[in-house]
Amino acid sequence: MKRKIYITIMMCLGLLLNAQNKKVGINTANPTETLDVNGKSYTNSLYLRNPGEPTMTGGSFLATSQNGLQLYDPNLESSGLFNYLKLTLTGVSGLGITDYDTKIDANNFLVVLHNYSFKLNDGTTNVMLDYGDNGINDNKQGSPEVTAFKSNGTWHVKARFTDSRIIATNTNPPSRGYNNFTVDLYLMAYKRLITKQNINDVNADLGGNDGSTQTITKPSGF
Repeated sequence: MKRKIYITIMMCLGLLLNAQNKKVGINTANPTETLDVNGKSYTNSLYLRNPGEPTMTGGSFLATSQNGLQLYDPNLESSGLFNYLKLTLTGVSGLGITDYDTKIDANNFLVVLHNYSFKLNDGTTNVMLDYGDNGINDNKQGSPEVTAFKSNGTWHVKARFTDSRIIATNTNPPSRGYNNFTVDLYLMAYKRLITKQNINDVNADLGGNDGSTQTITKPSGF
């Protein structure tokens, strides 16, 4: 019994001495940081003060601050931190894609559509745009509208051209086929790690000016 009391006192003294040196170790007698945990940790809340780049080396950080935090373990995660996805949609009409649900959770991932291509389903690229649906080349083309957006908790994509339709030009004169196109979308899905708050969309009216003299409210959370 005396031996157990002695060991307990020594452990408390060691913790006290380390605390006086502004370093506390758990499962380690020689802490190298303010809090040095040699093993797994569990918490249901995590707050960071002045988050920045890690000062420790080794491992992949799930989050960073002035000290190392929990390591990212790919064996325990359903996906990686950075996920590349090529989405190929076939049988697309000349109107393009107006709303395709990727089913990727918008609360856990940030999706960026960084590239795209339009072609025929047979792989050829004899594709152009036609203004209107009159079968005549009006020499007018719409603006590309290819983007990822959030809707009902998931990420959606659109890939079309405003005021124009995609047409096939694999004959001379053009055949003006308005269906059976392929759209390749190249996406990056970044896993959300720490979220401070949901940032609202920003809408600003420039009043017909170029924006250089506008004074707007800083976006929330920044």
